[in-house]
Amino acid sequence: MTNSNSLMADLEEASRIAKTGEDTPLVGGPIGLMWGILIASCLAIHYMIISQTLPLPLSSLNFLWIGFAILGGAGVAFLSPKIDKKPGANSLANKVEQYVWIMFASAMASLAVGVILNLLLGQASYEIWDFILAAGFAGQGIAYGVIAKMTKRGWLHYAAFASFTMTAVTMSFYGQSVIYLIAAIASVFTIIIPSWLSMKAAR
Repeated sequence: MTNSNSLMADLEEASRIAKTGEDTPLVGGPIGLMWGILIASCLAIHYMIISQTLPLPLSSLNFLWIGFAILGGAGVAFLSPKIDKKPGANSLANKVEQYVWIMFASAMASLAVGVILNLLLGQASYEIWDFILAAGFAGQGIAYGVIAKMTKRGWLHYAAFASFTMTAVTMSFYGQSVIYLIAAIASVFTIIIPSWLSMKAAR
């Protein structure tokens, strides 16, 4: 009887996995790669503006990040229909990944809007953007950790660790223009490479 019960439990578990698609690859890599390239590029431009390597007024930073949001939104709108057609796109693992990153993006967008409004209406200096970096890397680490745990993609813990490390690094360089150059380079390792690895695993 015990063996029969064990067999039934195994069959039920196999059925549950098949239904939810837990073993399917994560398909959000292209969107992550797009965001990674955009973020790294904008951070590099941000560095050039505040260091005056690129002779633009500091007020152009607001337009830089508004443009980033517009381009990113357009990229998501373009890529999402293609990703939705991939096998396993509606699996539990992919739904978890999608929702976690939507919440992360919403949190970062809220912070960015607050920063821009403070700069326009308040008395903050452009140094306030530095906080967005630390918050972004911290939120990114949480997102990777949750996805790794919920989807059983253990390798994403390394991306989480790298993101948390960059939270400490960016805070230690708070108020220095080089922080944006460091963050641009770090984005390659915390966003672009993990997204590329996800795309590779999904092939």
